[in-house]
Amino acid sequence: MVKTFLPPSLKVLVLLIFAGLQQVAAEVQVSIDRNPVQVNESFQLVFSLDADPDRDPDFSALQQDFLILSNRRSSGISIINGEYQRSVKWGLKLMAKQVGEFTVPAIRFGNESSKPFQVTVKPSSMASVPHDRLVLELLADKSEVFVQGQVILTLRLLSATDISAYQFGDISLQNLDAVIEPLGAERQYQTRIADRSYLVLEQQFALFPQQSGRLTVAPARAEVRLPSKSSFDPFRTGGEIRQLRSQSLFVDVAPVPAEFKGPYWLPADKVELREEWQGDLTALVAGEPVTRSLSLLAEGLTAAQLPELELIPIAGIKQYPDQAELENRRSGKGVTGERVQKVALIPGTAGRYLVPAINLPWWNLQSGKMEIATIPEREIIVSAAAGVSIVEPPVAEAQTTLQESAPAAANPFWLWLSLALASGWMLSALYWWYRLRAPTGATKSSPGEHPDLRQARKQLQQACNDSDAISARRVLLSWGQALLAPRRISNLHQLGDTLGADLRHEIEMLNQSLYAPSAESWRGQALWSLCQQLEKDEQSQPDRDNARLLPLNPAP
Repeated sequence: MVKTFLPPSLKVLVLLIFAGLQQVAAEVQVSIDRNPVQVNESFQLVFSLDADPDRDPDFSALQQDFLILSNRRSSGISIINGEYQRSVKWGLKLMAKQVGEFTVPAIRFGNESSKPFQVTVKPSSMASVPHDRLVLELLADKSEVFVQGQVILTLRLLSATDISAYQFGDISLQNLDAVIEPLGAERQYQTRIADRSYLVLEQQFALFPQQSGRLTVAPARAEVRLPSKSSFDPFRTGGEIRQLRSQSLFVDVAPVPAEFKGPYWLPADKVELREEWQGDLTALVAGEPVTRSLSLLAEGLTAAQLPELELIPIAGIKQYPDQAELENRRSGKGVTGERVQKVALIPGTAGRYLVPAINLPWWNLQSGKMEIATIPEREIIVSAAAGVSIVEPPVAEAQTTLQESAPAAANPFWLWLSLALASGWMLSALYWWYRLRAPTGATKSSPGEHPDLRQARKQLQQACNDSDAISARRVLLSWGQALLAPRRISNLHQLGDTLGADLRHEIEMLNQSLYAPSAESWRGQALWSLCQQLEKDEQSQPDRDNARLLPLNPAP
């Protein structure tokens, strides 16, 4: 048997390396299901590791500020790219003892420890001790907001008794128009109020008012089914049904402040501009494209509210933007919108180029001031293509790389093709001019249509033809109310929900245009064509139910 002896210094080095590998493998992650929380309200705190610790953790330090309601350990194995990864989790259900800012101390897991974690505990939202065992609350995180700013609505059902099923109604708005975005799935947790335990069922929404003034959120509704006490009802589907209503909410919506001087109104908690380049900016080649990715992120705004970033022309470089990618990330803190724009840049000649900076003004809701998000200017260095000695290549040669040939007049085929395309374009223009002037099936009055529909249709068509965003927004609601009568439509958000996703998209683009540099950036032809089609669809379904009721029938 051969023994291997290592010098003491080498042993220490090996032990340090091994300990370092263990530290990387056993890094402790901490997460919380929501933050802030309310006093006497349970929440979930999870400690995660990717390896078994040397010793089980001791959570007794948490008992100074929190009650530990439960402590569960779980483990699992996942396979990623053929590699096994083990995970170990401790899930703690905690309840804060009092209001304040508290720090979850570092918890040791053998040789490793978690990082301190901050938890905010707020007072209970209950104005007084509830007398009923079933309570429905509607809460807002703020009572004042700027137009197009974010308000987080929380709908909570508190139950101190067993229930077999429940269902929330829709959020209904009055006075002003607003966009509503759900924030994830419903959540369940427990709370204690006046020595009584409640199960809490919660749904959150992000609300974006589109007009200034006072916005009224009508009382929310919920339907709850209590368990059946009959022995002849084994599936417990015949219990008593209770209808619940919350209180109303009022939100004061302020207009765009006079101090804001930007071209696009962006009220947010945080705005970031980022860029990524695919390639070495000091070793680009003339005639070869390089991709630049521009990302705009805004906390408290949807992706549809984010403007297209202006690409400043660069002499000697062609820029070809791709279609932007929009994404909304939802959490308990609201919506974070992201707009990603990829641009292909093709330099025509060798040399040094300066890519201009991009500046985007926005309104910081935390500081109450206008700020500028910036991507700084950047220098790129372009060399000539391999095997080509060019000081300043002819324009035609550079354009050949971009698939731009010499003038079409040198080739009879391209000349005749251009004439054919031009003729087709002129015929199409004449056709659409005739269609706009001639009455169509959608614009003719039907014998049984609402008497106000004819006038509203005419005004909407005029506003869309003139691309008058302000007028179109005003008459669109009148048109929808007349079209859907006797169904009651109180705002554009409700109109979009009733007539479908295409109209919701057009309404969103219309709202966004009102806060662009000028209303001229909006074009009304798409909205008018859609409204014509919607009229045809409505008229082809005369037996459609005229009373849209809230879906308050709970699932069995």
